[in-house]
Amino acid sequence: MISDSSSKHLAHDLNNIFTRILNSIDLLRRKVPASQEVLPLLNSIEAGTYLASEMVGENLASKTDGKNSRRINLNSIISDAVRSFSIQHKDKIDFKLDLASDLKFILGKYSDYYRVILNLLANSVESISDTGTISLSTRNADNGAYVQFLIRDSGSGIAQENISQIFDESFSTKEKKHASGIGLSSVKKIIDDNEGTVLVSSKAGKGAEFKIILPAAPPAEANSLSRGKTILIAEDEDVLRELLAELLESYNYSVLPASNGREALDIMKLRRPDLLIVDRKMPALDGLDFLEEMAELNYKVPVILAAGSPLETSEKEKVKAERIINKPYNFEELLSLVHELIG
Repeated sequence: MISDSSSKHLAHDLNNIFTRILNSIDLLRRKVPASQEVLPLLNSIEAGTYLASEMVGENLASKTDGKNSRRINLNSIISDAVRSFSIQHKDKIDFKLDLASDLKFILGKYSDYYRVILNLLANSVESISDTGTISLSTRNADNGAYVQFLIRDSGSGIAQENISQIFDESFSTKEKKHASGIGLSSVKKIIDDNEGTVLVSSKAGKGAEFKIILPAAPPAEANSLSRGKTILIAEDEDVLRELLAELLESYNYSVLPASNGREALDIMKLRRPDLLIVDRKMPALDGLDFLEEMAELNYKVPVILAAGSPLETSEKEKVKAERIINKPYNFEELLSLVHELIG
């Protein structure tokens, strides 16, 4: 039996690794031109990292608050899921992708949306008895306020009298020989929970089309105000610290790196940054103790606390930070908080 403290330590270490992977992907996307060979691999790595991190959250650090919503690139989920299905059904199905390169992020749990896409793909594949086509597309809608995902197949379609019932939990036209996904009722629940809409159009023998519309996450775009702003990063993971520094510098921020809380305090005595990004667990002086000492010295600087495992209630009560970001996070998540606090 793993103790609670040991499980938190393991969750913290794993989430540090996941964050390094996700930020490396962000940096690669900025440095390497997208190609049909490279992009699917990056999407697959990103999808696997998010899914693994949520499994860690559910199994090792289950004392979380709320949904643990994050900013999600829906294109990466779709392309990874289609890659898996196309390998299994390459002689039967022609998969066609038309994914918007400038697609806005959405909010929610990665594993929820992955289950939605897998289930819709499974339903489309099952509706095609011989050979056929499944088309998937994404686009921004309503001037970027929403993200639209559409999946269309050339299968057997849905009888008109059944369309109004397909989201009912007890409804099915399939023979119960094997399990087939999470069911359309669960798909609709996930989309409803994330304030989205599912629309269906179909005719028997003419295929089916599912259109999902979701609110877009607020943008995190660089602006001229960032030029000249300084951010101190206190992070003991060398690779992660260097990745974050390079990404922030690409958005015109100046970066002061520190490998622990004590080093960060020494820097604060000489220079006053506009923002602190502080890791929760560090040697010499951890994040929470660092924040307490900073308050005692009356240093008034906005703080983003990066937590690799859930904080206890007692810890939350004494955290003197404007924002808490849970690891693993992608750079877009962090950048949105940075812009919110200092522009």
